Amino acid sequence: MNGRAMKQSLLILILTLATQTVVFAEAVSNKAYKKRIELLTYLRELEPIVKNFRGEDPEGNPSVLNAPEGKEGFRFKKYNEAKRIYQEGLQYYFEGNYVASYQRFLECQLGVEKMTEELSQLYVLRAEEMMKVAMERKNANNNLDKALLDISIEYGKGSYFRQDVMDQPREAPFSRRMYDPKEVHYVYNKYAIEKNMELGYRHLGLAKDARVTALKVEKNLEKHQKLQPSHRKYRIENYFGAINLARDSKANAINIFKLKYPYDNYYLNNSQAKSEPTRDDNGQVTDGQPVKVDGVTYDFSKNPYVRFDQRLQAMFDVRVPEEYRVDHADTKGRVYDIDSNNLVFLKYDQERKKELNVPNKPAPTTTGQTTAP
Repeated sequence: MNGRAMKQSLLILILTLATQTVVFAEAVSNKAYKKRIELLTYLRELEPIVKNFRGEDPEGNPSVLNAPEGKEGFRFKKYNEAKRIYQEGLQYYFEGNYVASYQRFLECQLGVEKMTEELSQLYVLRAEEMMKVAMERKNANNNLDKALLDISIEYGKGSYFRQDVMDQPREAPFSRRMYDPKEVHYVYNKYAIEKNMELGYRHLGLAKDARVTALKVEKNLEKHQKLQPSHRKYRIENYFGAINLARDSKANAINIFKLKYPYDNYYLNNSQAKSEPTRDDNGQVTDGQPVKVDGVTYDFSKNPYVRFDQRLQAMFDVRVPEEYRVDHADTKGRVYDIDSNNLVFLKYDQERKKELNVPNKPAPTTTGQTTAP
């Protein structure tokens, strides 16, 4: 090979290597850009989740929302760590160092995968627990409180209540009513209650299937294969699918509570914030008890942020047991503690707070609603 031919060969080799370098740089920049948008979506969706379910602090106690560094819940700590890594990736990205940026984004993706795996299990377990509790009696001392199966048996078409009591024509006031009028809502709500049970368990089953699908990804790989970013993306999306399906199941459980206990929110309509008086079989009246919302009782009927319709915020809806009101807020994408501060304690409306004599927020406890699972 003469000198001229050698020079041409070297020139071709240099141009080829230069072209490959440019192509590689473009490919990594594109990957980094796509991963940047993908992770931002995940972090945004995780924010209300980890604020509602922060986990225990290092000492094993439930954590508060604005806990100082070192005292935050373990889920919130992992979320902050993922955000820190993502921010480092952004810095490299805007510097033009796409390789380092992409590596940081992959680290963040791994952290998000671990968080969503654990959170999806938590959501499935809480949804299953809420469905079971919603099907049973809420107050064992109340004769009008019925389990879901009892409602199906006692108030369905062909039952004694329907045939021999409610559906019999009577001439008022000469014929006395032979049933408690507070039972009638079971007749009208029976189908909706049963349908919510059906949908709740269907959503729960789909949530479990989505989580199992995500867990099987690694098992389905060949021995020589390793998890790739595309595999982790698929798993994360299935974990989020399980979380959202579990939220749907929780929403069905909440609907059952609302349909079974329509009178529990009576306290919102009276200035004393008391529950509705009850009457026993002998006609003796028992006065209602003051209702506490997030540890506070005051005249909720004057609260400008209370709405007696579908917009009613979770913390005011005592038809739902106290331990599940954070789930009630979470199904709407709300943060329970932030809503509580703004709507119960009127954090940003100090003048109205003085007018209504709203007390200050109680100190955090291990059993109050100021803490989260």
